[in-house]
Amino acid sequence: MQTRPDGGRPHPTDGELAEQARAGAQRAFELLVQRYQGLAIARAFAVLNDRTEAEDVAQEAFLNAFRSLGQLRSPEAFGPWLLQAVANVARRAASKRARRAAAPLDPETPGRPGPPAGLLEALATLSEEDQQVVHLHYSQGYRCAEIAALLGLKTGSVTSRLTRARQRLREILRED
Repeated sequence: MQTRPDGGRPHPTDGELAEQARAGAQRAFELLVQRYQGLAIARAFAVLNDRTEAEDVAQEAFLNAFRSLGQLRSPEAFGPWLLQAVANVARRAASKRARRAAAPLDPETPGRPGPPAGLLEALATLSEEDQQVVHLHYSQGYRCAEIAALLGLKTGSVTSRLTRARQRLREILRED
């Protein structure tokens, strides 16, 4: 168990929770879902650029992960294993969407304006890593320090990624 800096009750590690979930402890898997839900949605959003579809993909990836826990070689690597599964499911969903060649959906949700014109296209030009931190910060409401902890980065790296992404988006949107 990891000790908390505030001296509170220690948090179980991903490895401990994955082992418990393998043994049938449903609550352990629920804790893993809570821990990785925002990050999983962000990873899927980086591929799909659609919040609802990203949420569906994350849910599907969690279900697949639950069914496949027995195949996880190293329980401590649950996070990277899950995020790779999310990326795979998201790519498959993007391929299906492209094959359907459906007309693009209106980005506006009833009662809520959509993003400014061209923003989704501009976001799509960013690297997957930059899209991820932008989504976690602006859509999920995470602070830079929280994103750093989720991604295993330094806070300064997350801040740099956000700054670089905002700068690039401004350039792209000015061109339009």
